[in-house]
Amino acid sequence: MAEGRRPPARDDTLAEALDSLTAQTDPDFEVVVVDDGSTDGTAAVALACAEGDPRIQVYRRPPKGLVAALIFGLTVCRGRFVVRMDADDRARPERLERQLALLTRDARLAVVDGQVRFFRDVGSVPGGMQRYQRWVNGVIEPEDFDRLLLVESPVVHPAATFRRDAVVSLGGYREGPFPEDYDLWLRLHAAGWRFRKLPEVVVEMRDRPGRLTRTDARYGKDGFRWVRQMWLTQTVLTKSRLVVLWASRKESRPWLRWLLAQGHTVVALVDVDPRKIGAIRKGVSVVSTEALPELDTEIALVAVGGIGARAQCRAIVENLRPDWQEGRDWWAVL
Repeated sequence: MAEGRRPPARDDTLAEALDSLTAQTDPDFEVVVVDDGSTDGTAAVALACAEGDPRIQVYRRPPKGLVAALIFGLTVCRGRFVVRMDADDRARPERLERQLALLTRDARLAVVDGQVRFFRDVGSVPGGMQRYQRWVNGVIEPEDFDRLLLVESPVVHPAATFRRDAVVSLGGYREGPFPEDYDLWLRLHAAGWRFRKLPEVVVEMRDRPGRLTRTDARYGKDGFRWVRQMWLTQTVLTKSRLVVLWASRKESRPWLRWLLAQGHTVVALVDVDPRKIGAIRKGVSVVSTEALPELDTEIALVAVGGIGARAQCRAIVENLRPDWQEGRDWWAVL
């Protein structure tokens, strides 16, 4: 490290996380600490905090992984609402009060998220995480979630408070080769539940180089693509449809294979690279964006990455296909 310092271990940050919870302006809550087979001082810290506050319950278990810990934690929670947080984050004092107010007021809401601020104890937060922070903090209203839920997870799991019965009714968290939180949000959305985010920071999240989202294959492209495709099959692609796929050659391959395997008709592949125009991929013609007004389609999927790429695609759609509404006729899936 540049300053010769090591980032703190979980047992160094747990007390800080628990202090931020016990300092909430709404005091009516329980804290469920699931110790998933820790080998450092986590258990001792948790038990010491619990001795001074009967609202803190500590459960020690053999190591089974994050999803198993989430599943267990959900089973022992007794409240109507569940506040999710990691052991190395800090909640703002009014988080619980503000999120519960929205959930109580609107019975259609399953999840109330909040804006986040990423930080590091040593060094700066990487640019990619800063871009994600700006993007996810801008997803506020239910309509924003409807439009953008296939771009990336629009809910930051450790900043979310959710309606317990809604989650349990869908089977809770699921274990598999996919991001368990994104899978849950998309299943809730497919079931008709709504989402909203507080337009203020509720959690400060410690960004560690070794966080699971960077190191675990479940949080890679294949896992995210799988849950997106499951949402599509449960919502807008429940029957054979006419689909336009706008993607680079690399990104189009898995999506094209999947769409054809599901029995959909891919009307055209849209590409901005003039060298690709006129090519044929699996029997589907590659066309330029200028062909958009003539395409007879029911659904359009845009799998285009890169900084600023989605904004460019959105501008092109607004210009050439003003009849297409994002979140109804077309979705960014990357």
